[in-house]
Amino acid sequence: MLLVQELVTVSPADVTKEWLKANSKAASLGLLLVPFNGIAFLWFTGVLRDWLEDRRDHFFSTVFFGSGILFVGMLFVWGAALGALFGTYTAVSEKLMSGDIYYFGFIFMNEVLGDYALRVVGVYMRSVATLWIRADVMPRWLIIITYIVSAGKIPESRFIFPGWASPKWRDFPPQQ
Repeated sequence: MLLVQELVTVSPADVTKEWLKANSKAASLGLLLVPFNGIAFLWFTGVLRDWLEDRRDHFFSTVFFGSGILFVGMLFVWGAALGALFGTYTAVSEKLMSGDIYYFGFIFMNEVLGDYALRVVGVYMRSVATLWIRADVMPRWLIIITYIVSAGKIPESRFIFPGWASPKWRDFPPQQ
């Protein structure tokens, strides 16, 4: 997310040939990592769901799992749109540089990641926080922070999400 931050937050009106050329390496590396990130995220979701096993609420567990799958799908759609835009620039930059296709592409990408995917991430985080409450497996402070961040009032929360999903702060899974 940090690697492609400028690609996510750019205004379509600011996209020029020079901007595309300057950001093509970051886009290539970001696109290379998208499938790995998606698979790792699904793996994390499965491990967390399995860890909660008998202590989970089946309704919230299903919402949690489904929103994780939706998020990865939207991440892949975003990656495909980004790849198509930079691929189009590379293939026919001089012929199609009117900008219309780039405006459409960047507005589409901003909608997918900046609006829909953030809402799905909010559902994901709220459902897992509710699972944590019901299973009594996480500290209250983390649950409260999760609810606050998942409210979606902080646009930068999309950059917090990958760090939140990495449980470095806790012995995971806990020893029995």
